[in-house]
Amino acid sequence: MSIFKELNDIKLDVSEFEETALSEHEEKRLLKRVNQKLTPRKTKRKWLGVSMALVAATILSISLTLDKGTIASMPFVGKPIEEYINEINTPDYSPYKTAIGETTENDLGKLTLNEVMMDDQKLFLSATFEPAEHVEFDYQTVITPKVKINGEDYTFTTGSQSIEINNEMFAIYNDIKFTQPIATENVTIELSYDTWDTTTAVEEPWTFQTVVSQQKLLAEKKIYEMDKEMTLKNGEIVTIEKVVATPISTTIYFDLSQSSTEEVNFRIESANGIVHEGGTSYRSNESGEISYTEYVSLGEGHYFLVAYNANDGTVLSEPIPIN
Repeated sequence: MSIFKELNDIKLDVSEFEETALSEHEEKRLLKRVNQKLTPRKTKRKWLGVSMALVAATILSISLTLDKGTIASMPFVGKPIEEYINEINTPDYSPYKTAIGETTENDLGKLTLNEVMMDDQKLFLSATFEPAEHVEFDYQTVITPKVKINGEDYTFTTGSQSIEINNEMFAIYNDIKFTQPIATENVTIELSYDTWDTTTAVEEPWTFQTVVSQQKLLAEKKIYEMDKEMTLKNGEIVTIEKVVATPISTTIYFDLSQSSTEEVNFRIESANGIVHEGGTSYRSNESGEISYTEYVSLGEGHYFLVAYNANDGTVLSEPIPIN
């Protein structure tokens, strides 16, 4: 099913949205897309002309009344970043996201960058990929970008996921962890989606450049400087450097360079005894490397860190207050 048939069937209440005029370029692009998708049949030429006019009018009407943020969140255009972070209990990060809605194309297909969102030392990306007819693509294939922030490459690790929306579209998610915090309120982001399926170089990468604001995120971000060296119950030494809490995540940064093992990890316990297990974790006892464990945002309250053995769950410390 094509995007245009889905648009014919969709029912929207657009009365609450502010009308925004399309530019001449956007109108031409939309009409060109209609002509490319709808192939005339000789036996129904008269009715097809009416159908094309109706579809074009529908697309233009919807585009005039919906802003980029609304379009990016609609399921036939792109999946929101929130579903990548937590598909079951999907949060709302609208105040911290930036809607983009830009498309680039090469021989492999079209890639639309829908949304971007900054977090503590991290960037989330949501895109939609429409493979060319000759390209085989499924959920096991990933597209990974190179990222520059304010002209510099801070990339530490990169995660990717592809999800089929329908047989013509795939949601492309990426998260990029940085080696250090990005302190500027306005962030220039340069993306070059140049890697196909983790190892294959894309000859003509999909590229984007945009400026996003993280002013609200920085205003609500809390940093708890710990700098606490401690000897655990198993004799290993670990230094808790800091805990960073944002509306999106809570991250513990710690140093394992004095430990003989990389199996030391941390969990968070609330004052009423609720245990919060971590999500993404990177642990290394190499000198100069910082380990971290990420959690979803915990909200207000008093919390404690508890060290444990990542292999068998053995508790290695007493609760350590964060705030």
